[in-house]
Amino acid sequence: MRIAIAGAGPAGFASAKWLSDRGHEVLIFEKRHVPGGKVSAWRDRDGDWVESGLHVFFGAYHNLLGFLAECGLEDSFDWRPAEMNFVSPEHGIHPIRFVPALPAPLNGLAGVAAFKLLSAEDKARMALGLLRPIFGSQAYIDAQDDQTYAAWHLRHGMGRRSLDRVMDAMALALNFQKAETVSAKLVLTALLHFAKETDAPRMGLVKGSPHERLWLPLIAQLEGRGVQIHIGRKVDRIRYDAAENRVTGLALDDGSVVEADAYLSAMPVHSLRKALPDTLRSAHQVFADLRHLKGQPVITVQLYFDRMVTTVPNLLFSSGTYMSVYADLPLVSPDYHTGRGSIVELVVAPAEELFKLSDADLMEVVLRDFYRLHPEARAAQLFKHHIVRIPNSVYQARPGIDRYRPDQATPVPNFFLAGDYTQQEFMASIEGAIRSARRAVMRIDQFAGQAAQQEAWSLRPGL
Repeated sequence: MRIAIAGAGPAGFASAKWLSDRGHEVLIFEKRHVPGGKVSAWRDRDGDWVESGLHVFFGAYHNLLGFLAECGLEDSFDWRPAEMNFVSPEHGIHPIRFVPALPAPLNGLAGVAAFKLLSAEDKARMALGLLRPIFGSQAYIDAQDDQTYAAWHLRHGMGRRSLDRVMDAMALALNFQKAETVSAKLVLTALLHFAKETDAPRMGLVKGSPHERLWLPLIAQLEGRGVQIHIGRKVDRIRYDAAENRVTGLALDDGSVVEADAYLSAMPVHSLRKALPDTLRSAHQVFADLRHLKGQPVITVQLYFDRMVTTVPNLLFSSGTYMSVYADLPLVSPDYHTGRGSIVELVVAPAEELFKLSDADLMEVVLRDFYRLHPEARAAQLFKHHIVRIPNSVYQARPGIDRYRPDQATPVPNFFLAGDYTQQEFMASIEGAIRSARRAVMRIDQFAGQAAQQEAWSLRPGL
């Protein structure tokens, strides 16, 4: 079959690889001039890499790691110890270290027990409160989607201090929202998966630019096996025949139309909504319901200093500031060892209000927080910075939203969906995107099998 894919992010690339494995003719169309979607990067005028975000990968990401291994890219990450380093102006840096000698979930519980920013009572209440999700089932966690994580946390007796100092930072890292607004299901799902395996919480960052380390080699492989990849070609409209209930083509922004046997949208949900015709929304409720899935705004800032200003070779988390998670790239990604100094990449969240600020005012907010956490950095020269504003990043995993996440197969037989917003266990993450791609390919397999059966039936003698 000829299959057209809209979107060259992780879900689009994984789908293309697995569909080409099955012998299909695959075409990919990406509206931006760089591949990678939410995991993209590009060079500035000095030749330095600008990243769309701080991309963190975990040992629990089995589908992603398996996909990269299939492509010979399993050595793309610089793995860091499983720990969460919490930074505050009052207390400095204190880690929660997962104890490698202990099996899960004891390795994490022992790390919490040694954490110095919580009292013995707080730690005991937190350990007892988290036993239910850690040893519970996915069905139990699914049932918690109607409340915020903060409400769930406090209802289970864990207290405000552990929420503010630990779990708020985790919610921000997962969905760029605070625990007061994010769905309990999102945080509890992460806890469930990380508690199942000893290696699940280990963290890896790409050894350098994801453009060079992931996407260019992957593009070369796919093109070598006949996949057509068109960068800078936007899908403007999905053409739909309501009478036959089938997609008939992808209309591109240059006026051309791409026709195929099957179509897969691997676009972000906000881009998909723009491309859907009204006839498709009115014909099937699942497409109308996509209006409930909204992208979460986030800002990434990269700070270039003339000397090293941090010392922790891992991720840093901060509650009570706008710097939800950050890292010094020369300490965590070998390709960034330029010898010039720190390149601190910060995820600025929650970002709704900050989007209204000018670049100058935004930098004032960011540097005020950064210098509070790292006062020694004031003696260094900040000689360059980058600000990347993404108004629609991962979908907002708010209470009650999970019911609107669609399956990868749609009511239109030849139209399929992939992306972290579609139904899969890992929700808004790159692992979720890869899982959605695997499911989308399974659905397309079923469609292709049915089409082949119908064709064989129509060719029977006497028919």
